Amino acid sequence: MTETGVLPMTTRTRVALAIARGIAASRGDEDLSPEHVALGLLGEGQNPAVAALHYGRVDLGATRRELEAELGAPEQPRPGEVALQPTPGEQRILEQATAESRRRKDEFLGPHHLLLAMLRDTNGPVARTFARHGFDFETAVTHLRVILSGGSRPA
Repeated sequence: MTETGVLPMTTRTRVALAIARGIAASRGDEDLSPEHVALGLLGEGQNPAVAALHYGRVDLGATRRELEAELGAPEQPRPGEVALQPTPGEQRILEQATAESRRRKDEFLGPHHLLLAMLRDTNGPVARTFARHGFDFETAVTHLRVILSGGSRPA
């Protein structure tokens, strides 16, 4: 693997991305966006990213609806197609998530790295959506530190 290559992904990361691809394909979207990936993380549901959102008391249903609204009106759905080939948007998100993983000296790319990458872009639609629910990059880092160390919920 090169220094700029994507790190090995956890199973939950692969599942979240597969859900994101399915959402994009069902809408007829040609490229995977951060909104698709955030919806994929929420759809997978059993990962540190979602646990951090729970710790942050984020209303996941409202957040999901807001992210879906950010996607806008669907294009022409492609019946029978449930996955997209890797797209430039997906590659960008994976590279950003890999950078987050490397900053933390992790040897894998987990769902929480995807969340951190999307929250780091404070002007992006995913970060703005979560910020409306009181959840930002620093909040995520705080909650993830506790979750990944096996500690108890912060006050």
